[in-house]
Amino acid sequence: MIWNPDTLWANVCACIQEVVAKSDGADQVRAVACTGFGTDGLPMSKSGEPLYPFISWHCGRTVPQREKMAGRVSDLEAFQITGYHNYHINTANRFLWFREHQPKVLDRAHRWLWVQDYIAHKLSGEFSTEYTIASTAMLLDMGKRDWSPRMLAASGVDPAILPPISEAGTQIGAVTAKAASETGLKAGTPVVTGGHDCEVAVLGAGVSDADTWIDITGTWEILIATVDRFAPTAEHHASGLDFECHARPGQWICQSLMIAGAVTEWVRTNFYREVSDDRVYETMFAEAESPSNGVYVLPAFMRGMGPDASKHALGTILGLQTMTSRGQIVRAALEGLCFQLRKQVGAIGNAVGRTPKRLRVVGGGQKNSLWLQLKADITGLPIEITTNPEVTLLGVAMLAGIGAGVYSDMDEALRQVSCATDCVAPNMDAHHSYTSRFERVYQSIPSALNDVYRAIDAST
Repeated sequence: MIWNPDTLWANVCACIQEVVAKSDGADQVRAVACTGFGTDGLPMSKSGEPLYPFISWHCGRTVPQREKMAGRVSDLEAFQITGYHNYHINTANRFLWFREHQPKVLDRAHRWLWVQDYIAHKLSGEFSTEYTIASTAMLLDMGKRDWSPRMLAASGVDPAILPPISEAGTQIGAVTAKAASETGLKAGTPVVTGGHDCEVAVLGAGVSDADTWIDITGTWEILIATVDRFAPTAEHHASGLDFECHARPGQWICQSLMIAGAVTEWVRTNFYREVSDDRVYETMFAEAESPSNGVYVLPAFMRGMGPDASKHALGTILGLQTMTSRGQIVRAALEGLCFQLRKQVGAIGNAVGRTPKRLRVVGGGQKNSLWLQLKADITGLPIEITTNPEVTLLGVAMLAGIGAGVYSDMDEALRQVSCATDCVAPNMDAHHSYTSRFERVYQSIPSALNDVYRAIDAST
């Protein structure tokens, strides 16, 4: 799968035009910045022409390159340099794929830009990136905050292809006349580096304290704690944790990447096909109000990724009987996602030396009241829900404001931008019951089936 860069730019232009119209004209826009997902990028010519489309993170073409990379740099060594597991979707593996399948493209490339960097280039003509996005590539020496010669050599890429790196919230240029005509922005409007959507969501959610951890719940679930140093260990690697540079200079995030909403989508697609789109979620979660009755779901639906990747875990449903209903499978899937979350709260707690006092949930999952209550009951933590549904966009707007001088720094931006929350409290009786199930059953599944998972891997 690929992303067409021209289509992407056209959609961005349409979006900006709509925003400008609702803002009473381009004079009201003080600066522009872009956020988005990491990993996906493309090679560019010196004149700014894409030489190949974005390879989507959905695409499995770079799975063989993951193994080749592991043969050049061990997974643990790569993790200790870059803070990242060797996922096949990482940019480092994309470079290996290009070197093998499209070498002339890499040889012709002037710069490699990630998705939001491409948009910034279209707006300003500048080739640039920033630390949060760079840290998703498995190419950045996280301790030194610079490109890693070791990882670049293993990826077979000329270091000159990579753009200069700045901190998030740095002005890199201004809107060109051409971009102004296409977007409706005013020529000369500052263009500012945004950031990876995870870090930007932390800012937009108003989190600056160590006691509040962010839980981004969408297709993926990402649990995030902010840390003041980068010190990865083999235990962190085995626990499925990754590190990235934070949008706040001098800080990092410790995170766990877990498949989440995609699991509920799988259940919807396979068990609720006859239900109309406008009623399907209402039906699913109404049926999931009943107990799961001994059904367990291990939500390892993305091979080689997630908390139990070191156990070679695969998506697993246990405890099925002839009387098991589809609603019980929905319930077990939601419980499994929350058990997974609880496990990673403990893993990150061990990594950073503290546990959270609360989780602040952002993303599409914050709309599901049953899922939120299960998060609270299974983790035993209060679950805060931001009342602003677009905290990522708020966070990148804050960065744009910093770059334009509207705010002197991030602390001032956080003081001036309020973030209201609602709270879901845990039912402690339910928590104690779930704790027993978590410790007696869920925790043991990946280890108990490790040999089975390995056998399946070997046979496919």
